Amino acid sequence: MRRIGYVIPLLIGVITFTFVLVSLAPGDIVTATIGDYPASEEYLAERRAELGLDQPLIVQYVNYVLSALQGDLGYSFANRQEVLPLVVNHLGATMILVVAATVLSITIGLPLGLWAATTRRRAVDNALNLSTLVAFSIPAFWLALMAVLVFAINLALLPAHGMTTIGFVGTPIQRFGDLLSHLILPAAVLAVPETALMIRMTRASANEVLNSGYVLTAVSKGLARGRIIRRHVVRNSLLPVATVMGYTFGTMVGGSVLVEKIFGWPGMGSLLYDSVQRRDTSVVLGVVVVVAVVTLVVNVVTDVVYGVIDPKVREATAL
Repeated sequence: MRRIGYVIPLLIGVITFTFVLVSLAPGDIVTATIGDYPASEEYLAERRAELGLDQPLIVQYVNYVLSALQGDLGYSFANRQEVLPLVVNHLGATMILVVAATVLSITIGLPLGLWAATTRRRAVDNALNLSTLVAFSIPAFWLALMAVLVFAINLALLPAHGMTTIGFVGTPIQRFGDLLSHLILPAAVLAVPETALMIRMTRASANEVLNSGYVLTAVSKGLARGRIIRRHVVRNSLLPVATVMGYTFGTMVGGSVLVEKIFGWPGMGSLLYDSVQRRDTSVVLGVVVVVAVVTLVVNVVTDVVYGVIDPKVREATAL
C-alpha cells in the first residue's frame, strides 16, 4: 500500500516535467495547423484564446493537472476528438508489441544467462559478452531499417508495415497468423537490447548464487549439480531479474516510438511521433501520462511479484 501512495506524486512529477518541456518547444497547435497559409496576428491570437493558450503557463498547468487527475486529458484539435479515448485506442497495439518483445527477451535471455553462468566456459562467456555489448550499441532505428531491408525487401519473408494486411479477410486463426507475421520484426527489434540486459542480469545473479555459502555447502555434501541448479540457482537468480522487468517494460514502451514509426505499427509511439510533428501538445501530454501510469502499475506489480518470490522482501516492506 505504501508503494501505491507514491503513484500520484510521481505522476504529477511526470506531468510537470513533460509540461515544462512541451512549453519550451517552439510553435504551437495553432501555427502547426495553419502551416504556410497566410494568417493575421489577430486571427492567431483569437485562435489561441479559443484554445486557452493565451493564459499564463501556471494557469494552464494547474488546469491540466486538475483535469488529468479526473481522467480528462484534454482535446486533440488535430485529430478532432478527446485525447483519452484516442490514446487508449492506440494503447492496445503498443501493449501487444511490448508484451511480445518482453516474452521474447525472457525466453531467450534467461536460458542463455543461466547457461553462461553454469557452463563456466570462457569461450561462451566471451561470446555472450561481445554479443550483448553489440546489442546494447546498435541504435534501434538502424536495426529496424536493416530488418526491413533484409527480411522484408531482399528476402521478402515478412511484411514490413502495419499491424495487419489491408483488406485481408480470413478465419480467426488466419487473422491471428497475419498479426503474428506483422509482429515478428518490430517485436524482435524491440527485444534485442532487453534480451542483452536479461542475459547479463541473469548471468551475474546466477554467478552470485553459485558462489553463495549454501550452494557451496550443497556441493561439498555431494548433491547433484543439476538438482542444485534447479532447486537453488534458478529460483534465487530470478529475484534481481524480477526487479529489472518493471524497468525494461517502461523503457520498451518509451523505446517503441521510432520502431513503431518505421514499421507503421499503429501504437502510442506512432501517435506520439505524429503529435510532436503537429505540435499537438494535448496528445503528447496524454501519451506521456498514459505511459507513466502503465509503467508505474507494472512496477507496483513487479514489487508484489518480488515479494511473492522472496518472503523476506515482503516482510521488510510490510514493516
